[in-house]
Amino acid sequence: MWGDGVTGYSIKYAWRSPSTEGGDRIVLVTARRIGGSSPPPATTAAPEEGDFTVIEMRLDGKGIGEAKASHANVVVDPATKTLALDSQASSPLLLKVTR
Repeated sequence: MWGDGVTGYSIKYAWRSPSTEGGDRIVLVTARRIGGSSPPPATTAAPEEGDFTVIEMRLDGKGIGEAKASHANVVVDPATKTLALDSQASSPLLLKVTR
């Protein structure tokens, strides 16, 4: 995943499932914090707590929706047994998805 300039972020986890509203819920976890100024680590050591970004996208049946992100407040969703933002509704908006 590429940002502005030459900054890129590796996706280390991805999950897609149908949402209860008839669209899709997509969760991505990057290998390091989005917006962090440090380069990716040269080792394969486990990332430190908070050294990642969780992006949760909720799209309707037409593929329109929004994505929110967090470096913290990540939980395991017991219904889907996957990662989720603890408070998706109050998380900052990362992007709007339109067609």
